[in-house]
Amino acid sequence: AVVNLDNSVVDLETLQALYENRAQSDELEKIEKHSKASKEKENAKSLDKPEQFLYELSLIPNFSERVFCILFQSTFSESICSIRRKLELLQKLCETLKNASGVMQVLGLVLAFGNYMNGGNRTRGQADGFGLDILPKLKDVKSSDNSRSLLSYIVSYYLRNFDEDAGKEQCIFPLPDPQDLFQASQMKFEDFQKDLRKMKKDLRVCETEAAKVYQLSLEEHLQPFKDSMEQF
Repeated sequence: AVVNLDNSVVDLETLQALYENRAQSDELEKIEKHSKASKEKENAKSLDKPEQFLYELSLIPNFSERVFCILFQSTFSESICSIRRKLELLQKLCETLKNASGVMQVLGLVLAFGNYMNGGNRTRGQADGFGLDILPKLKDVKSSDNSRSLLSYIVSYYLRNFDEDAGKEQCIFPLPDPQDLFQASQMKFEDFQKDLRKMKKDLRVCETEAAKVYQLSLEEHLQPFKDSMEQF
């Protein structure tokens, strides 16, 4: 199955487990040494099943190199797509926050009401803008009878005066989807760079491991691995 790239016999999840649990060179050396010594002795203790299994895995031509390449190839496109999706979401949100009329209207109301409430204050009245850190505090500013918050008043004012479809099925939320905003707020360019650096490094390793297979495998064990990897 490994030589023929047949995932129907051994799926990728199983291959991953086999790769992670394969015998390291020092372990394999001990297993082979014991196996060789056993043949030369009568009544020698045979290998236990786990060691026997590791030994048989090592008999698959270039098992370690092949499986590394197969696993990397299987996850490469998905990893690239995942990063692309996140960046596209981030880009879309940035454009919406900069250009969408609904966002501008809501933020305009926040500024207008803030200026009205600070009208008699020389240092804060009629400001040209406000810090984004005040937005989470809008829900904490209450009316004199404590029955509603500034946030709920802004929402109802927007629905009454700006949204022609308020209360109808076609009514659209004027701001970006909160879940999208939350996801974007968790993104870090350092993480993207780290992921891409790892993929680049693994791609180089994949090229090196594939070259070892081409060089060391018998002719009958080269295909379909060689064609698949060269195309990848």
